Amino acid sequence: MNEKHNDATHNRPQGARTIDAPGVKIDLHAFTEQIKSEDAWQKSDRNSITVFKTDDMRIVLGALHKGAEMLPHKAEGIMSIQVIDGAIEVNTDELSETISAGQMVAIHKDCNYRVVATEETTYLLTMSKVHAAI
Repeated sequence: MNEKHNDATHNRPQGARTIDAPGVKIDLHAFTEQIKSEDAWQKSDRNSITVFKTDDMRIVLGALHKGAEMLPHKAEGIMSIQVIDGAIEVNTDELSETISAGQMVAIHKDCNYRVVATEETTYLLTMSKVHAAI
């Protein structure tokens, strides 16, 4: 297996980080501090960082200011949104719920969903790629 790394960028100049390897330690507290210290957090209603990424799965740590909205999307694969702190309102074709710290919602492929932060929120978004049947 080849390890994958994200390189340093203008927005994240501190250097490369491993996003795929046989084992990847993910420090959610450190990444939360990082994304909340970046200009994107100060200048917009959100910020996020991909903490793990393979061909089959992606994990993104994100933060939303109160009132920030993830505009309606159609889930491209099975996904989950786990609230670390704060609260979000999640609406799908079949569900309308407030999800708070320690709770999560799972959403199936092709479901429409919309998310609104009802307070400042940190969340973990996990997306899996659904392979076509052979």
